[in-house]
Amino acid sequence: MKKSISAVAALALLLVMMTTSLCFAGTLKLEDSYPRDNEKGMQVENSGVKLYFNQNMINKENVKENLKSFKLTDAKGKALPIRVVYSPKEEGLVLVLVNKQTLASDSSYKLFISKNVTAASGDSLGKNQVIHFNTIDTSSSMKANMVMMGIMMVGVIWASSKAAKKQVEKEKEEAGAEEPVNPYKVAKETGKSVEEIVAKDQKEKEKHRRKMERKLAREADEDEEDDEIIENDNKRVKGPRPISAGGGTYITGRKAAAEEAARKKALAGTTRPKNKGKKKIINKDQLTL
Repeated sequence: MKKSISAVAALALLLVMMTTSLCFAGTLKLEDSYPRDNEKGMQVENSGVKLYFNQNMINKENVKENLKSFKLTDAKGKALPIRVVYSPKEEGLVLVLVNKQTLASDSSYKLFISKNVTAASGDSLGKNQVIHFNTIDTSSSMKANMVMMGIMMVGVIWASSKAAKKQVEKEKEEAGAEEPVNPYKVAKETGKSVEEIVAKDQKEKEKHRRKMERKLAREADEDEEDDEIIENDNKRVKGPRPISAGGGTYITGRKAAAEEAARKKALAGTTRPKNKGKKKIINKDQLTL
C-alpha cells in the first residue's frame, strides 16, 4: 500500500515538473520586424531585415547555431547570402543583412525564421515564422525623380525670368521711359471703354512724372551738398581746406612763417636808391682827345 502511494506521488511530481518545463519553454517571441510581413518598398541596396525579440539575443554559444536558423530566399526559392548581426545597444534587436549583393527591383523575397532560434537565456522561439516583403520599383522611382527635377527646373526658369522682368521694369522706371499703351487693344482684352483706358493711362503717366520730378529734385539737392566733384575719375574740391576740417591737430607752422615774412617785407619798404646799380652810357661823339 505504501509503495503504491509513493509511486502515485512520484508520478504526480513528474507530471508537475513536465508541465512546468513546458510552460517556460518557448517564451522567446518575435514582437516586431522591419519590414513587416507583406510590406512593400524595401530598398534594393544595403538591404536587411530588422527583428525585434522580447529577450536578449547575444550569446556567443548560440551565434553559430542561430545563423542556421535564418534563411532569405527570392521568388524562385534561391537562397541569398546573409549576415546576422546582434545589436549591443538595443536588447533583442537582430539584423539579418544581405551580404554583398543587391536585390532585384520590384521583386518578392521571403525571410524564414526557424523555431530553433534561441535567446541568451536558452529559450527558443517555439514555432517557425516567415516574413514576406517586396522591393521598390526603381524604374518608377527614377521617373518620379525625373518629374521632380523637371518641376524644379521649370520653377528656377520661371523665377529667373520674373527677376529679369522686374529688373527691366526697374531700369525703365529709373530711366524715365514710359511704355506706350494701345487703348483699343486693351479695351478689346478687358472689355472696358477706350476713354476709361486713356484716362487711366494719363493718370499713371502723370503720377510717374511727378515721381521722377521728386527723384530728380532729391538727387539735385544731394549733389549740392556734396563737397567733391568727380571729373574723368579725378576728384576736384571746391577750395582748399585746413587740416583741422578733417579732424587733424598737427600744426606745420607754414602759415605763421608766411605771415611773418609778409609783415617784415611791408615794414622794410623799397630802400634801394633809384640810380643804384645803373650804368651811365656815354656817346663816342662826346669824347675829346
